[in-house]
Amino acid sequence: MHKTYVIEVGDEQVGLVIREDGDHDFQFHAATPAYQALEGRHFSDPHRAERAAIAYAISRRGRRSRAQDPRIGGAL
Repeated sequence: MHKTYVIEVGDEQVGLVIREDGDHDFQFHAATPAYQALEGRHFSDPHRAERAAIAYAISRRGRRSRAQDPRIGGAL
């Protein structure tokens, strides 16, 4: 029997983690293309996967903000 947990960032479902019988870790499966970078990563528990997804979302927002900042040479 496997265990599956939904991973959310805010109100958005961004992926699932699944632990198959006999496995020790949960494997991340992205629900949206934006979280494809986490696809296949292994986590010891669903909470760590959720924290990683939140951290990834924060880093993506930071990159977008810097890319749009004219002081850094991004788009206006």
